[in-house]
Amino acid sequence: MRNDRLPESAAELSGRIVILANPAAGGGDRGALARFVAALAGPTRQINMLMSAGPGDLRRLSRDVVADALLVAGGDGSINEAVEGLLARNGPKPVLGIIPQGTVNVLASELGLPRDPALLARAYLENRIGRLSLGLANGRPFVLMASAGLDAEVVSALRPALKRIIGRAAYLVEAGRLILRASPPLEIETDTGTFHAPLAIVANAARYGGDFVVSRDVHALRLGLRLIVLRNVDLLSLLRLGYFLLRGEIEASGLIDSVAVRRAMIRAPLPAATQIDGDALGRTPLLVQEAEAALDILLAQEGSKA
Repeated sequence: MRNDRLPESAAELSGRIVILANPAAGGGDRGALARFVAALAGPTRQINMLMSAGPGDLRRLSRDVVADALLVAGGDGSINEAVEGLLARNGPKPVLGIIPQGTVNVLASELGLPRDPALLARAYLENRIGRLSLGLANGRPFVLMASAGLDAEVVSALRPALKRIIGRAAYLVEAGRLILRASPPLEIETDTGTFHAPLAIVANAARYGGDFVVSRDVHALRLGLRLIVLRNVDLLSLLRLGYFLLRGEIEASGLIDSVAVRRAMIRAPLPAATQIDGDALGRTPLLVQEAEAALDILLAQEGSKA
């Protein structure tokens, strides 16, 4: 059984600390990483930095490296890869830490992590630890969300070169290109009922796409998943949804259904794109469920934003 325990404090962070960096992550800043390492250095800590050599390498390193703490410098895709590696380890797992980099880092926003490297290092030295809840999508772990429909089609169609050049705006470009296409209807069968909609998100975190709050009833540091279905994906509905997202009042938009779930099976008459944590996963059907496993994670403040 999983244990939803509160954050705890211990002695100052010490021991073997391994930093895994993804040089391909958009927004990566080696100067900021160097400042973080300088602020973290001390006689009780052995700090080593390893660079990912390509896709899948963070997963391998997270599974195999010997460490007391494993700090991942990258975006949400890098974190997802490291989480998968940590879950594949036998025996005790190192505590996970996030060094916010990448085009988008939703988990860093969810946890309220400071972007200033020196502030983050000093916060991590206090060794406050919480429990990171997880979900599973077709057996693969996710931290933030799994989804099917228009947003997953955007992720699948996203051109890496465009993302490197214009960053987060690339998602808007692809969304604008795809919005005129008919979105396949989805059937979402859950433990609380069945829904029909063109877009379905199963959220493990409150935030989506940055600091936008899609539900105040879920958080990455709490057990539980939330199904959010968008009834229409026409241009007017998406503009209205965007307005309420910016105001932090998505529930007031009248465009969504939002329910707590433990399991959701998403199907479509024609295979629809799926994604987890901002990376393409494949096509429907998509089975999403709570994960029994959870991970210890370093927090920057007591209780974080949970």
